[in-house]
Amino acid sequence: MSQATQMKSPTASAGAKAFVDHLYQDVYAHWDKRINHGAFMTRLREGTLPLPCLRRFFKDWGLFSIEVVALNAVSYYVHLPFFVENYDLLPAFSDKIAEELIAPKPPGHILILLETANALGLSKEELFEQPASAPGRAISDYCRRVFQDGSLIELWGAHVYEETLGHWAEQWGEALVRHYGMSTQKAIYFTAHAEADLVQHEDRMGHGPLNRMILQRIIEQGKTAKKLGYDPKYCAYTMVDLHALMEQHALENPYPS
Repeated sequence: MSQATQMKSPTASAGAKAFVDHLYQDVYAHWDKRINHGAFMTRLREGTLPLPCLRRFFKDWGLFSIEVVALNAVSYYVHLPFFVENYDLLPAFSDKIAEELIAPKPPGHILILLETANALGLSKEELFEQPASAPGRAISDYCRRVFQDGSLIELWGAHVYEETLGHWAEQWGEALVRHYGMSTQKAIYFTAHAEADLVQHEDRMGHGPLNRMILQRIIEQGKTAKKLGYDPKYCAYTMVDLHALMEQHALENPYPS
């Protein structure tokens, strides 16, 4: 255990945990309004969302997904001094990055992304070689800015959004199987991410609990300086809002048109 970890006080830990818990509550409420009860997800759960709208969203999501996997590896380098100082966090954090790149086998989650894309009627070329929509480009560019240039508190503020994705992915998986004739295996991108983001799996910590732990440590140690001028709530809310824009774009621009 590092000296920094040993020096944290019970008071600091309690205050940091309270801050993190309150932030997650706020972000969940924002997610519930903007995404969970938005028109796209409501119609998806009902099975009334046209398949071309699902395709449009997944086209943008596919590009965003592979870029974020790469950016997670970049953030490992950018913030390596923090994880060296807090060595107890390093195994789970590095395992999270590795899982995205090697599970179920190299090149990682891109394989299950393509399996679900194909089941939706999208080819690899349509998913990766055609430009993203403006909302799809916006969320990727925002992430690149925060992952490459943001401070610890800004990046792990944005990571609060990741826990909501576990619940979102679970609903996608259920809807694809129940309403769109897809097998559980074909919906694997969403079923796998529901598990990965929320619960321990194959001896790996869920991404959501790990992000909470890292954010709490950042606050305990007072590493709250901003590089971009964003507070953690803004960082998380922006991820939710840009995700909601992708869903609205998919409703209005089915693929193929």
